[in-house]
Amino acid sequence: MSFDAVMDALTSEEVVAHVETQNVNSAVRLDYTDHGTQHIDIVRDRALELLELLRDDVEFGVTDHDLGLGYEEARVVVACAATLHDIGHLVHRDEHTKFSVVLADDLLDDVLSVYDTRERVALKSEALHAVYCHHSGNDPLTPEAGVVRVADALDMTQGRSRLPYKRGERSIHTVSSQAIEEVEVLDGTEEFDVPVLVEIHMSNSAGVYQIDSLLKKKLNGSGIEEYVKIVAVNEGQDDIVGRLEL
Repeated sequence: MSFDAVMDALTSEEVVAHVETQNVNSAVRLDYTDHGTQHIDIVRDRALELLELLRDDVEFGVTDHDLGLGYEEARVVVACAATLHDIGHLVHRDEHTKFSVVLADDLLDDVLSVYDTRERVALKSEALHAVYCHHSGNDPLTPEAGVVRVADALDMTQGRSRLPYKRGERSIHTVSSQAIEEVEVLDGTEEFDVPVLVEIHMSNSAGVYQIDSLLKKKLNGSGIEEYVKIVAVNEGQDDIVGRLEL
């Protein structure tokens, strides 16, 4: 399968070197949270889960190219974009989305080499669009780009917040990031009549700040808002107990 070949290419020495190196500016020099291999693995897995749940409810962007592309090629786009979305950190955290597009453009020629020219260019364009739109403010035009953007925000369990904060600092940023115990991506059709249920388990209600400031911000404008329901489950003993629909 072409998807399997692409996944193999995304674990090549060249791609892995970019992913590992991108974390130096982010986590080492700027003291942000991890943007390396673990982050990429989480985002890619979450994005593919979201795509699977949405497959019967959306029309994927790859179909616009009139090349007979469909769900399998959408998976390729999402896997590529999720893997390469942060490599712009090699240059700088600031405007890293633009740098990521430039660097991914070069890498994707090899990653997508199993396709013929027109398919390769079409898939590369979709992947680059998703890379560019993973950051809030650059609104996605396709479901593939939308799921990558939302998946980026789902890497938020205990200390893995995408919100920058100073380690050792005691603030709402750090308290809320430590409050997230688990993030689950589930089928929401039975309970909420939407394809996707994101259930977030918290140790205290401070986690709601993390959800509002990061996940909901990225979900808004993603293009897949109507298909996603967020529920926070507070398992602590503070002022908000039980399930909270957000």
